[in-house]
Amino acid sequence: MEKKVKVLSGFRLTIPEEARQQLMIKVGEELEFRMEGNRLVYKAGDLPDDPVFTMLGLAAGERRKLDEFEEAVVAEIHEKLERSRL
Repeated sequence: MEKKVKVLSGFRLTIPEEARQQLMIKVGEELEFRMEGNRLVYKAGDLPDDPVFTMLGLAAGERRKLDEFEEAVVAEIHEKLERSRL
C-alpha cells in the first residue's frame, strides 16, 4: 500500500484510515520511526515483529503443544523465512 499524506502545520501527518484500521492504531498511541535513506518508516509499537508467529501462538502469550499439522506449517514458515533472508 502506498499513499500520499500532506505535511500540515507543526509538521503533523494524518495516517490513512486503511492503515489505522489494519494496524489497529488508536489515538494517543506512540509509533516508533526510523530513517531508511529518504524514507521515514513508522512502526506500531504494540504489534509483534511477526504477526504470523503470534497468530500461531509462537511469539507471545500462552504456549501450547502444537499438533503434527501445526508443526508442519511452522516448519514450512521457518524454511520460507530462511530462504527469503538469503
